Amino acid sequence: MRIQFSLSCQKGVIIPINYQSEISNWIFTVLSNAGTELSNHIQQRGYDFSSRNYKTFTFSPLAIYPYEMDQAKQEFRLLGNQVKLSVSFFLDQAFDQQIVHLFRQVPLLLGTLDGQPAHFEVKHWQIMPRPQFKETMQFRAISPISVTTVEEGKAANLYLLPDNEFYDISFFSHAVRRFKAAMQYKSLASLKLLDPSFPMHYKLLGQAKSRLIHLKPNPEGLAQLRGFVFDFEVSMPVPLTEFCYYAGFGEFPYLGFGYVEIKQ
Repeated sequence: MRIQFSLSCQKGVIIPINYQSEISNWIFTVLSNAGTELSNHIQQRGYDFSSRNYKTFTFSPLAIYPYEMDQAKQEFRLLGNQVKLSVSFFLDQAFDQQIVHLFRQVPLLLGTLDGQPAHFEVKHWQIMPRPQFKETMQFRAISPISVTTVEEGKAANLYLLPDNEFYDISFFSHAVRRFKAAMQYKSLASLKLLDPSFPMHYKLLGQAKSRLIHLKPNPEGLAQLRGFVFDFEVSMPVPLTEFCYYAGFGEFPYLGFGYVEIKQ
């Protein structure tokens, strides 16, 4: 499911340019209030909201307008009283309304207003229609996609550029690994979710732009992550494409990476 939220705030709120950690923490906090039915559904998938091991979600950058930006302080000053945010989950459609209800109960704490923590409250929302997925599709990365090498003997967190000749290997390896984890490491072939003989293909469209995101302290100990925004075409089994669309492409989607839109 995908939900676009309109969040209201007061004019003059100042937020940092790197705000992904706060939004990620907000989503985890909201989900930790899930009711029994939703929690049981997630536990049957091998996840638990309270321990924050459910990570098959991603979110878009904040849509902020109008604003002023202070490059020296690396922060935005909001000149309006509303921002928009889209959040994407790999969850059953039956829980759409429950998820909306949860987010309406908990404000997002982000930035400051007159030296005090600023509150953003959900005022409006729209559950986005499900697209028709095909074996070959084109996407535009709205938030950076981060992919690291899966080659043995290479240094950890070696970020691959989208035009690297080995990018497709890591790109698909991470996608399948995450999808398999979401299916409790059951055979994707036996579940008829992935045909091992399917010729998966990746193609970069145009040029990629690098983005370095600085993070607040987190359990993974990640101080910063690099990703790239770019347009691309992929051929994958439809269930895998759907998973990546909702759960995010690449690595670290729960930290605000890998949110894409279908390229028109």
